[in-house]
Amino acid sequence: MGKKIALYFIFILLFVIGKFGFMSYHSDVFDAYSFGEWMQALYHGLPHDFTSAGYLMSLPFLLEIVYIWWKGNWHRRFMKFWIRLCLFLVILNYFADLVLYGYWGFRLDKTALFYLFDNPKEAFVSVPWYLLCLVPIVIFVIWWPLQHVLCRFYPERKNGSAMVLPSRKIRGWRTVAAVLCCILLFIAIRGGVTTSTMNVGRVYFCSEMPLNHAATNPFFSFMSSVFKKQKDFSKQYRFMSAEEAAAAVEAMNRPSDNQTDSIPKLLRTNRPNVVLLILESFSGAACTGVNSEADPSIMPSVDRQYEEGIGFSHMFGNSFRTDRGVAAVLASYPGQPTNSVMKDQNKCNHLEYFSQKMKAEGYQLHFVHGGDVNFTNMRGFLTAAGFEHITGDTDFPVAWRLSKWGVPDDKMFSFLYDEVVKDSPADTTTVTKPFLKVMLSLSSHEPFDVPYQHFDNPYVNSVAFTDSCIGSFIDRLKATPAWDNLLIIGVADHAFSNYPIGIQNHEIMRYRIPMFWAGGALATTGVIDTYASQVDLGATLLHQLDIDPTGLNFSKNIVDPNIGHYGFYAFSDGFGFMTDSVCYIQDNAKNGTALSGSNDPNGTAERWGKAYLQTLYDDLSKR
Repeated sequence: MGKKIALYFIFILLFVIGKFGFMSYHSDVFDAYSFGEWMQALYHGLPHDFTSAGYLMSLPFLLEIVYIWWKGNWHRRFMKFWIRLCLFLVILNYFADLVLYGYWGFRLDKTALFYLFDNPKEAFVSVPWYLLCLVPIVIFVIWWPLQHVLCRFYPERKNGSAMVLPSRKIRGWRTVAAVLCCILLFIAIRGGVTTSTMNVGRVYFCSEMPLNHAATNPFFSFMSSVFKKQKDFSKQYRFMSAEEAAAAVEAMNRPSDNQTDSIPKLLRTNRPNVVLLILESFSGAACTGVNSEADPSIMPSVDRQYEEGIGFSHMFGNSFRTDRGVAAVLASYPGQPTNSVMKDQNKCNHLEYFSQKMKAEGYQLHFVHGGDVNFTNMRGFLTAAGFEHITGDTDFPVAWRLSKWGVPDDKMFSFLYDEVVKDSPADTTTVTKPFLKVMLSLSSHEPFDVPYQHFDNPYVNSVAFTDSCIGSFIDRLKATPAWDNLLIIGVADHAFSNYPIGIQNHEIMRYRIPMFWAGGALATTGVIDTYASQVDLGATLLHQLDIDPTGLNFSKNIVDPNIGHYGFYAFSDGFGFMTDSVCYIQDNAKNGTALSGSNDPNGTAERWGKAYLQTLYDDLSKR
């Protein structure tokens, strides 16, 4: 057992040495960083190393249990074979990544296999001939002595020596120890005992992507991409020809008959400080600004913003889960029925983010969440979105993590208030960089355990609790100098799946959500009844900031009267599409027939919705 534990940590050591060698080899990239930053990359990359070593040693540890009860030379022969094989794979992976990173700019994944098997000639043509000759030699030179040393852990038995079985009691205790080691190994492979599992973005720790790449274990990156089931998005949701889809998309975005050159200006300044509140499970059905029949005692603070600020009465969540909703908000990328783009780091790296465009204009970015920011690869997504500072549950005292998911919203809004005030100078003549602070709330997520009891329905009670936190947060900021140059945007990540009770998953009301703008930076107030969805926030905000939104292909300026407006949402294997006059809902699992709630006498919404979804999957296949 002790030998296997030693091998586990030897593999970890090899991974760390490999990362140091990686940064040294690519000195043209990493000489720009200090030695301390190199050490940070090694430190933050350790979770990948623990997981990778766990994968390599999982079978030996399982076989240890067998070996305790069934002695024999089979174990020694297997371990020598396994050591040699794993060392070879690790070293081969290391050198392939070392060479290809200089050409590709990202750590090794199964892209290499696509090129190798589809176009082997082209795969090698860009690699210098001397590397093709040198690398195999170097691999052998390193592998041969290393495997020789490690295989000494399992020497040949001397002639005549017999294997003596310990007593059953000793073997029993050894079995317990082996099982315990297997459990610890499983935890290492999983990445801990929290709700999130290990992913590529877990080790991303700063806004400098090369350092995040250095922290990434190439063995983990490669294996996770190989075993991750990939779908050919370009072959999904084929409703019409590419030409027909393009024509339909052009028609849905065509200017209306009432077009005008005038686009309303919502802000007094084009460089306000921006606070974006992404509100967990805030259903439009519970907000009177969206649903006139809602109970006004559930969201009085949000409802008040519809009166005192700017409210959006026909806003739709693009999907049904947080990871998809956050991607729709920050990357202006619609939710997909069969996929979560946030979970695929490679695609995250190729999305367009309005936060990145704001950063390019001088904005400082900060993301705040009371929960695990590694869940569903969120950290990797946020890093790709340009956030220099990411605050999660582990950044707060353990005593604050009072709920299953982390820090409750009252403490998070208090923290956010302090951050806003701290970064907003009391002296208005002081010139500072503007900021974008994004907070994803938490308390209105199941199991709705909040320090608040005003409603019998647990979901409604949790929403009311977070709403009270929003009201207090806004009222406190109004009393500070920060208010005058502040824009606060509140938008739900998605609506709750069972509110009102009994609502079906495909229904339009299931996807209606609140969105409000507040703050002293507003130049006007009122309710905007244009049909829109979360993806439209990006283009709308950038236009108000006089920042070019080019690249946000699915995002529209909500207040531009010269273009077509519509809402779109995706549910499991289905979608809904609606304008102010027609709507169409389809569940592909039910042979693509229209579902209840559709109102599309001429088939316009059906054609547009199918063209939108087909175009989305075409775009996804190219990311």
